[in-house]
Amino acid sequence: MKKTLLLSFLLTVLQLSYSQTTLNTRINIKIDTFSVPKYMAAPIPDPEFKKLYLEFGYGDFALTNPKEIEAVKNGVIKSVELVYTRYPKDQDLTELNERRIGFLHLLCPSLFGNPVTQWSIISQTNCKSEAAAKNMFHGFVIIYKPAPTAESSARELAHMMDVWKNKTVVADSSVLKVFRRNKWTNMTVATDLTGSMSPYLSQVFLWYKLTFATKKFSEFIFFNDGDMTDDRLKKTGKAGGVYYCKGDNKDSVLKTAAVCMKNGYGGDCPENNVEAILYAAKKNPGLKEVIMIADNWAPMRDYGLMSQVKIPVHIILCGQEKGVPINTEYLDLARHTKGSLHTMEEDINKLTELAEGKTIEIGGFVYRVSGGKFLKIGSKT
Repeated sequence: MKKTLLLSFLLTVLQLSYSQTTLNTRINIKIDTFSVPKYMAAPIPDPEFKKLYLEFGYGDFALTNPKEIEAVKNGVIKSVELVYTRYPKDQDLTELNERRIGFLHLLCPSLFGNPVTQWSIISQTNCKSEAAAKNMFHGFVIIYKPAPTAESSARELAHMMDVWKNKTVVADSSVLKVFRRNKWTNMTVATDLTGSMSPYLSQVFLWYKLTFATKKFSEFIFFNDGDMTDDRLKKTGKAGGVYYCKGDNKDSVLKTAAVCMKNGYGGDCPENNVEAILYAAKKNPGLKEVIMIADNWAPMRDYGLMSQVKIPVHIILCGQEKGVPINTEYLDLARHTKGSLHTMEEDINKLTELAEGKTIEIGGFVYRVSGGKFLKIGSKT
């Protein structure tokens, strides 16, 4: 049976097995809870994602293989499962599981804070003795996409060039479908060029080529979240790595995008979306609206600056697939700016008409406006 709870606790002191460390932080995450006889990890349908097992001992919270967590740092985290045995059955293990989550937070804070990441606590019940419980798996199972590298960025740039030269076809069609459904003209397009956005960027360029004679594209803003700036040095609203060009010259557009991709491929997961929008408005004071190509898996580094955006933002959300919720930060951006949000299957308009407390269903998930922001409250599945 599935239950959903909001886990919120203040962890003040955490004793590590190899050091004495004080952690004083509040952790807030929404977690689904399940009970199964014995845990069996589900296969990964998407080849871009990988699986990491981080183990802790029966009755313990410290990881036995903490160094392996380096693999997920700055990556896209699809899901985190905490697996344990409910034994003894009459004992409340809530505090122990909180300490386990706190230990994980201490080692890798970047795992937390992304509204798209799905968290689960899974209790195993098929054990009648302590010996049997000790033989079962205890730990975290993390599904993740590794952080981009110079090599992966080069491959994505090469793919984009092949599409541009008609050497390969575009496999995904989400962006193209949105462009076909919506009759935008004289578009200012701001697009994220970090991570694995090349399939979507290729669609943007393909539509740009097909419609060049009609002048649908007025200008482009490309952003990569700070070129190669160290994540610790990035300042909100001033991360950098934002590139502008007019849309009246195909060679110039392609060259600007390539320079942006070569100069930076991300770093940590958040991106400088709002900074790019504000830069577009600065370059074009008469700007009426922006079309943003955004990564559903990447939260906004500058979400707190959203109030500075004074024009509608129409967000084409990439990477949102069946069973994956909408990143609510983009719903908030579309609602705040009186814009819209678009997925492969849906055009969500008039979000500003949703009053406080009202709900909306998108892709099988239900979201409520709470405190002026969207909150995922459940699913129809």
